[in-house]
Amino acid sequence: MPRILDMIDHSVLGRTPEQLDLDIDYLARKPGPRCLIADDGTYNAGWFESFDGELNFDQSSAFNLALHRWFHLSVDTPERFIVCNIADFYKGGNTAVLVADKRTGAFNAPSRTYMGPQNDITATPDGLRFIDPASHSFLATTADNGVFTFSVHADDVHLSGQGRLAVGPPFVHVTRFHRGRGSLQFYGAFELEHGTLVMGDEVIPLPAGALGTFDRTLGHQRGLQAWNWIAATGYATHAASGRRALICVQVARDREMARPVVLSRKYVVWVDDQVRKVPEAAFHYDVTDEDTRETGPWHIHSAERGESWLDLHFTPRFHRRESRSAVVLVADFNQYYGEVSGQVCLDGELWELEPTFAVAEESLLQV
Repeated sequence: MPRILDMIDHSVLGRTPEQLDLDIDYLARKPGPRCLIADDGTYNAGWFESFDGELNFDQSSAFNLALHRWFHLSVDTPERFIVCNIADFYKGGNTAVLVADKRTGAFNAPSRTYMGPQNDITATPDGLRFIDPASHSFLATTADNGVFTFSVHADDVHLSGQGRLAVGPPFVHVTRFHRGRGSLQFYGAFELEHGTLVMGDEVIPLPAGALGTFDRTLGHQRGLQAWNWIAATGYATHAASGRRALICVQVARDREMARPVVLSRKYVVWVDDQVRKVPEAAFHYDVTDEDTRETGPWHIHSAERGESWLDLHFTPRFHRRESRSAVVLVADFNQYYGEVSGQVCLDGELWELEPTFAVAEESLLQV
């Protein structure tokens, strides 16, 4: 229904704009609101220090079937890069565990997709625990995003463990869309305390101290979604002093086919236990095979170099694609895994990002 309404509004009635500018300052960090949905039925939007207010989704003027939720974790070990997710798109859902072996090039990407009434994926009312009863999987965190616990299963691949928040405070962001829709997102990094990966008969203890990223998103989404995203946690060197520090980078931006495109400026860097935004960033890459959506190298950079900017180069090594076309849902979800490196400048201080594994996305979702 949201997709159909947006398509009719855009092509016939002209009420869904190609771009939406609501004059919201997404670059200034401020205290969180008392509730997610304002009295007028729209999302209280902005970049927030925290969010411990009421998740009053029922007060939104958007359709309930536009309410989507996903929880995504990545873990980077010396031998493997591991990604897992539980996602509920109302009309469909997905649980996946992806394992890329850096040494051998082996790639295992089991995934369970549920359509229509088969989708029983849910989240607790506080949005802290995501559950897939069919695979006996869950992803959970605490209210302060301080601790993460997970047990995710797909086919003969099983990932379980616990980690804690690392590098700095979570990035808390609310984007407002049209028709009462919006999105609450928590980004950040975590450090593994203990974990186990099981692949068939092989049991693999994961090293404590391995770093990873998280993305927890809840909200009434647009019917026509399209985005790029990259996330990595590793080390960077301060150019002037030579000091080495943990760094996390997560950059997300609407692709031009989203309706409407919203410039919410989710270009985020953590270093020295602080979370900061870069005011501008864009993704550039060439699709080398239209049938498979394989790509060449990516360039994620700021066109203007003021006090804060980034210039990153990402080389895909592995690729996962989930493609579905049905009456209720059209999806073309592409995840790429490989090394990212480059430079980040924050308030005039230059950091050199050491090569580290990252996950990147090019996705299209119509629901």
